[in-house]
Amino acid sequence: MIIPMQKFSFLVFHRDYEDFLDNVRKIGVVHLIEKQDAVSDEAQEKYELIRQIQSFVKLLVRREAGKTRTPEKQDGEVAYKTVTRLFAEVEEKFQQLTILEKEISYVRPWGDFSAATLEKLKAEDLFVHFYSVPNSRFNNQWFDTYPIEVISEHAGQTHFVLIQKGDEEPGIDAEEVRPPERPLSELIHYKKKLKEDLDELNAEIDHHAAHSLEAIKHYGYEVKESLDYQKAIENTEKQADDKVMLLEGWVPDERKEMLTAYLETANILYVSQQPEQEEEIPILLKNKKFARKFEMLGYLYSLPKYNELDLTPFFAPFYMLFFGFCLGDAGYGILMAIAALFMKKKTVKKEIKQIMGLIFYLGVSTFFFGIISGVFFGIPLFETGLPVYRDLAARFDHQDTDINMLLFYLSLALGAVQIIFGMFIKAANEIRQFGWKHAVGTMGWVLLITGGIVLYGISSLAGIPTEAMSPAFHILLVVSGVMILLLNNMNRNILMNFGIGLWNTYNMVTGILGDLLSYIRLFALGISSAILGFVFNSLAVEMSGNIPVLSILIMIVILVAGHGINLFMSGLGAFVHPMRLTFVEFYKNAGFTGGGKQYNPFRKLT
Repeated sequence: MIIPMQKFSFLVFHRDYEDFLDNVRKIGVVHLIEKQDAVSDEAQEKYELIRQIQSFVKLLVRREAGKTRTPEKQDGEVAYKTVTRLFAEVEEKFQQLTILEKEISYVRPWGDFSAATLEKLKAEDLFVHFYSVPNSRFNNQWFDTYPIEVISEHAGQTHFVLIQKGDEEPGIDAEEVRPPERPLSELIHYKKKLKEDLDELNAEIDHHAAHSLEAIKHYGYEVKESLDYQKAIENTEKQADDKVMLLEGWVPDERKEMLTAYLETANILYVSQQPEQEEEIPILLKNKKFARKFEMLGYLYSLPKYNELDLTPFFAPFYMLFFGFCLGDAGYGILMAIAALFMKKKTVKKEIKQIMGLIFYLGVSTFFFGIISGVFFGIPLFETGLPVYRDLAARFDHQDTDINMLLFYLSLALGAVQIIFGMFIKAANEIRQFGWKHAVGTMGWVLLITGGIVLYGISSLAGIPTEAMSPAFHILLVVSGVMILLLNNMNRNILMNFGIGLWNTYNMVTGILGDLLSYIRLFALGISSAILGFVFNSLAVEMSGNIPVLSILIMIVILVAGHGINLFMSGLGAFVHPMRLTFVEFYKNAGFTGGGKQYNPFRKLT
């Protein structure tokens, strides 16, 4: 659900304004209303500095991963500047190393030579020319004509030099190349020195990753606090000849008690009011334990508008089921659930705990669908002869079907349920935002689809002939047709409603069919995951050989590697495709608009 907000307007005497901002920031519940369209240059510089600090923190975290962190008390700004300099030096050294390796590649065919000797020969009017030609073009008769010496044959090229008196053109039918500037030994020496420098720099960066990371993070929080304070000043309106300061912000209903208590105690003049529909109101979500785990998925797409429904508790059960359907291996589900519980106990970070909680639920769903589809680490349980699966397989065979066909129909059934459920939510959303008159058309479609399914079900289950049900079908069609075509928006005239209703009917019929077919991907991904697991099992058996101990070791390696690859690839597909079904098919049929801005209070970070 979306937490209700109240709009607070504060009027503060200019001499008390600095203390007021400090106290409001300590309370940390006011989301300031930004009135400045343009960002000042100073604020832009702070935004860029925060971005750079965050990027360096990520780099240091990757270097520090798996190592013991021992934070030291130090100046975060100094540590940040030191780390920035070190990374810049590393980048510069890498560029130098890249250029040097290219030069070594060019000089390597020529080997070592003395630049001083070449200069001495030049002083005696003896010039050394360097040539490189394909091996096929090198003419051995050149030895009889010119004073040449082959230096090396490398990569299909013959490299040779020609020594000539005077600086005239030698006249040899070969392409002269640029002479090396430095001998190979000197370049290799510089390369070794560069690598030693890089090792020293990286060791120093690793030291900062272990000891300075917290200080740099703290410095980033200080810059963010400074930026927030500056934004508060910039978004303050000066009234009464700059004697009174006006500041406005949003406060969640459930967090306003401490703020109002301070305002009353400090005799701060304020006004609180309910938000208007056209205002840009920040979004703060609050869901129960299960749905809260899935909020991070909703953030990947968009937050709802303030007057919309929060769809998180509505899509969470479907997403969990769809993930399990796509992965569909009971063994993988057990691994995911156990790993999630283990990591949840080990970590102390709230964000990681929430992710592990989500993975646990997804693992449970995967185990559940693995039991239904009869797959355990790629083993098809319906073919193992186990009691329950043996009986089910015999029953399916008697009915001329199998579990895969049932899963195919199940994927379509789940899709139909989610689409219809989304239409119910769309009607509720339209009533919530615009009133029931605007939702008549959507309610007409809900009535037509659900009523048709109910009447068809009664006809099938009760054995009533379709002809006998015709009057009920006709009444349903007429009532829903009037709602869809003529009363879809009771704030417009009937002729306009009819035209828009026809267009919406075309879009609805074609759209629902396409949306429903999209859910077949659930079945396809589940089948592909099971097939890959089965293939890796077969490879492990066939490639392990017959040597008693070694064959078992080889089999274990192939099984662990194969199922690891399958779990990663199939898990990625099981994560992405249900999200696509949620954000495209479900959100569209639920009438989701989105575009909400996340609640971000003005608060202390350090």
